[in-house]
Amino acid sequence: MRFNHVALRVKDIDKMLEFYCHGMGFSEAFRINNDDGSLRIVYVHISDNQFLELCLGGQNKSVFDDLYSVGTRHICFTVDDLEKIKKEMEERGVKFDSDILKTRDHNLNVWLFDPDGNKLEIVQTMPESPQAKFEKV
Repeated sequence: MRFNHVALRVKDIDKMLEFYCHGMGFSEAFRINNDDGSLRIVYVHISDNQFLELCLGGQNKSVFDDLYSVGTRHICFTVDDLEKIKKEMEERGVKFDSDILKTRDHNLNVWLFDPDGNKLEIVQTMPESPQAKFEKV
């Protein structure tokens, strides 16, 4: 079993596609329409068989308390060179919520929000991290 996609209900598909495709550098994979021909879902390709499913029709963002709410806390993307990717994204107009941080698990990460306020993390897995050590087993 492998991870395939995360689905987000979105308020403005054009803003979200601008952010994820232009800002983050992903590409639109395909669209799914309703029976009447109207747009229902846009899939954004992340990497091999991994997608972000953007579902139209969102109206209100639920209030989320990062310390206490149950549910999805953030979506994380992995890169090989975080400093390079962050710089490229900033040049494309993406705003970050943090500088590059070294976390307790020895990885490098940075935080940001998409246009609908979903919390995102971008991480560079370091060789001394428990994640890297686990993958070598």
